[in-house]
Amino acid sequence: RTTVFVLGDARTNQSDPNLPAVREIARRARRVYWLNPEPTGQWGTGDSAAPAYADLVEMHECRTARQLGGLVGRLLPV
Repeated sequence: RTTVFVLGDARTNQSDPNLPAVREIARRARRVYWLNPEPTGQWGTGDSAAPAYADLVEMHECRTARQLGGLVGRLLPV
């Protein structure tokens, strides 16, 4: 089993967010982490499906190299 990293802002551009596909990925993978470059306060605004995706997979704000380094340090065993 594998770990999946999704990198993206979770915006749908007014399209179907295809939650069943994300749910299936989460079911098949051991872990799924979504790294979202938008500030947490913008999740769920406009066409953002971030709250719906975050209900299915672990989502983290990841805007900077410092945030990325901290996140990787917390998530991956060394």
